[in-house]
Amino acid sequence: MNDSRVAWGHLFFFYAYDVGFDISLADARRLSEAAESPGLTGLRPGPPHLQYQPKPLAVPSGAVEVRHEGAAFRMEAAVKIFDFGALSVTLCLPVRELPWEEYAATALLLAGASGVEEAARGVASRLFEKIRPAVKRPGFADLAEEFSLWHVGSFAPELSAGQALARFPQDIARLLTLERGTFSEAALAEILRNPIRYFENDFCIPDWDAAFVYDPKYQDTAEVLEFLNVQMLELRFFDRILHAALDDMADELRKKRGLLSVLHDPYETPLRKLSEIKMDVSLLRERINNALKLVGDVYLARIYEEARRKAGTEKWEGTIRDQLKALEDIYTILNNRAAASRAETLEVIIILLIALEIVMGLLRR
Repeated sequence: MNDSRVAWGHLFFFYAYDVGFDISLADARRLSEAAESPGLTGLRPGPPHLQYQPKPLAVPSGAVEVRHEGAAFRMEAAVKIFDFGALSVTLCLPVRELPWEEYAATALLLAGASGVEEAARGVASRLFEKIRPAVKRPGFADLAEEFSLWHVGSFAPELSAGQALARFPQDIARLLTLERGTFSEAALAEILRNPIRYFENDFCIPDWDAAFVYDPKYQDTAEVLEFLNVQMLELRFFDRILHAALDDMADELRKKRGLLSVLHDPYETPLRKLSEIKMDVSLLRERINNALKLVGDVYLARIYEEARRKAGTEKWEGTIRDQLKALEDIYTILNNRAAASRAETLEVIIILLIALEIVMGLLRR
């Protein structure tokens, strides 16, 4: 019988939503009575410039109740408003003096509960309606990116990081993978490989959809993982936009020009649309990538890079680069066709003018 308890900790659920191209933080602050987010707390040593640019707004949203399998859970809700058009909802269930088995079971139960995402979406939707006038090109996308953070501040009786990993390997692996089976030794070794540690009584293991953090100074780790979740949402959103644009442009390339196309430029609209998409995606990527720089903080940077690797961020970014390159190629083809079309139109006009001059000359005789 395991008598270990979680003396204190949290179950965090992060949900990110795209609601528009740009959000005026000044207007959103006025409309929602939000406050500037404290950002990184600096509980770990780090350079002073390590901070959001600009800082998102934080909006406390009170408590929400989630019901699942006959049980009711009261969670604290909060939302961050990012200037690049994203909302990040955090639902948090504080834990005090909970037996370890119950902690792990509750986490897995809520991870599979649809009511958690429904509660988060409701919180985000209500805030979106409040700040809609501050949103440029508003639109609540149906995409959602989620990430779970299982946090333990301390155990009772106290355990070192090594002791916690040795005592609960199966449970921690289940929390990271959201699976309920018993893992093989090889699978355990892979899942729990290279925990990121700072002191003897802390460690962090991020995975693609969840992370386990044993750390009394957890706030900055949670902040970084929440921001990565927002980045993942935007990567998926970019992929959707670019995929749709490629389909549209492929249809445009297959179109045949009619006889009346000499009277107007048939490529003006698709070229303008392509330019706008490329500019929008490039600007947003730049703003998101520069919103939080972790250079200089080795601990947070390691957590961020490991979580990025597990989430497959590089593959998403590679796909987006390939899509942008394909759009560049299509833009070049359409631009060349537009130049040829203008040259043909000019030739037709010159021929018509010459013909008109000949006719007028014959009429004068």
